[in-house]
Amino acid sequence: MTHHDSTAEPPSRRRFLRGVAALGLGGTVGGRVLAACGDDDDSDAAGGGNGGGNGGGDIPSARIGYVTPRTGPLAAFGEADAFVLAAMRDELGDAVEIVDRDSESDSGRAGEVAQELISEGVELVLVSSTPDTTVPVAQACDLGEVPCISTVAPWQPHYLGLGGELGPDVEPAQASAYNWHFFWGLEDVIENFIALWEQSGVDKVVGGLWPNDPDGNAWSDAAVGFPPALEAAGFTVVDPGRFPVDTQDFSAQIDTFRSEGVTIVSGVVPPPTFSNFQSQALQQGFNPPVVTVGKALLFPSEVQSFPQGEGLSTEIWWTPTFPFKSGLTGQSAKQLTDAYTKATKRPWTQPIGYAHALFEVAIDVLKRAKNPKDPKSVLASITSTNYHSIVGPVHWTG
Repeated sequence: MTHHDSTAEPPSRRRFLRGVAALGLGGTVGGRVLAACGDDDDSDAAGGGNGGGNGGGDIPSARIGYVTPRTGPLAAFGEADAFVLAAMRDELGDAVEIVDRDSESDSGRAGEVAQELISEGVELVLVSSTPDTTVPVAQACDLGEVPCISTVAPWQPHYLGLGGELGPDVEPAQASAYNWHFFWGLEDVIENFIALWEQSGVDKVVGGLWPNDPDGNAWSDAAVGFPPALEAAGFTVVDPGRFPVDTQDFSAQIDTFRSEGVTIVSGVVPPPTFSNFQSQALQQGFNPPVVTVGKALLFPSEVQSFPQGEGLSTEIWWTPTFPFKSGLTGQSAKQLTDAYTKATKRPWTQPIGYAHALFEVAIDVLKRAKNPKDPKSVLASITSTNYHSIVGPVHWTG
């Protein structure tokens, strides 16, 4: 671990990325049953006979709404949107109109643009990138009775944000009649983080950098979050409490971490928030050997701007080496990222795969719906989805 000198020249991007470790969330990605179709009678059942699959058929005329953060603190999540949207519009031609909106990394704005899309008559809403975006859009779709498919938010914070309850003695109930979500869960990232920390050889004292937002509240949850799992694995958890995600002064958290002997800092914060925390920590002489943070460390464009890259680690949930192909375009994960880097001259980012898969699933759903203009028919088609996408199998039936 090198000591940070605030007067030194900023390190090169190669040095930054060499200093950043990452964890892969292995296996395939199946849908989590966060909602059930309100009316599943056979008259609205999706076509295809086999419960979905990557079936053929013409692409029906439809309007799809798409909401992601393109600007603001979460803008890195939408970095690949322009590329994916261009590819999808080229693939789909005139049959499908995609109406995209920027949430501006603001939950209130996300809900507003979702309502705009609904008022404009879209048949299906797609939303991606953190529960700050997915939750308000899903809520708007519930109110507007428009089907919604969401991704790139661990399922627990998304589900809890919609009013669902989780716990050892809780039987999860339907949280939304119109929203269906696919992504990995906290159980996956917790397992990977623990495996990394066990191998690091440092003292098992974890400081939680968990903000007062849907992600932070779920990651710190006493029933389904990190604290119970870490304590069961023999770790000591130091939790200074929730804080506003736009906090400017982290002196209280840093003092607590230092006084409690924290060797591992973990959390889930946007890139600007982490940059602020790390700058202050290094200035105050707090330089833990292991820093494993979700959200902030996912993107090369952000990591290279941080004061120090060494010792940083995060989870990986999609890469060019994933052994899956798109059921829509036939591209492999590697072919998709190669196309992206060639077109943009930028390194690939993880949301590329999920943005692509979101549209793949949407087109499969609309192809199989008996009447794409009827919300019940679309919901029935979503229910029976069994699709092989570029991020893996997606289904809500198992």
